Amino acid sequence: MFTTVLFFVVAFLAAIVASLAGFGAATLTIPLLALIIDVKQAIILIAFFHGFSSLFKVLQLWRSVDIRTTLWYGVPAVLTAIVGAYLLDIVAPGVIGLVIGIFLGLFAVLSLLNISWRPPDNPPVLVAGGIITGFVTGLIGLGGAIRGAFLFTAGRKKEVYIATSSAIALAIDIARSITYLSRGSLESRYYWFIPVLLVISFTGTWFGVKVLHRLPEPIIKKVVLVMLLFVSIFFILDYFGIVQTAGSG
Repeated sequence: MFTTVLFFVVAFLAAIVASLAGFGAATLTIPLLALIIDVKQAIILIAFFHGFSSLFKVLQLWRSVDIRTTLWYGVPAVLTAIVGAYLLDIVAPGVIGLVIGIFLGLFAVLSLLNISWRPPDNPPVLVAGGIITGFVTGLIGLGGAIRGAFLFTAGRKKEVYIATSSAIALAIDIARSITYLSRGSLESRYYWFIPVLLVISFTGTWFGVKVLHRLPEPIIKKVVLVMLLFVSIFFILDYFGIVQTAGSG
């Protein structure tokens, strides 16, 4: 019970962080929820949570959405998200955990070292980014950081970046959530999580957008990255059997 309450607290904080930094809702919550339930079930539930959070961000920042980028990036992302979601029931949980660990570790280390890549903002690059992001999000639920690497280009204001990223994320989350449900991937005993996550995502996102210009974003990002690094180490150790999670096996 304590771990479940802790997860909901972290989910609330993750919704705030995602509103400030443009990513973090899934990367902070999937690893913790995977300690409580099966990792595949965690990925599916966080798809709903992430979708709710993206929806509330879009509703508050819809005037800043870049339609061109949303279409070029979002359409291929939605298509490959369906493919990734379909493969969720095929890929072994341990492999998913290892992929999550490696992804989080690389992202955290590179970001802490201030190593960044800003690709050209043109249709071929946006389509390629959408294909990669959609597939990774559908399969392991963690595509926000990849999406950020493609969308956070020079000259794009933070509000535009967050609004556009949220619009794309919303489309991806709708596509993969429908795929998960149509395949019966979500167990009925976890349905009660969904309305709770709806309330948490609304309150966390509302609060996060309100304080968007008041908190020092660099500090928040570094705290998140350190947490992600520890989580990545945990998942990698789990894959090799050094530690054990509830979602293993």
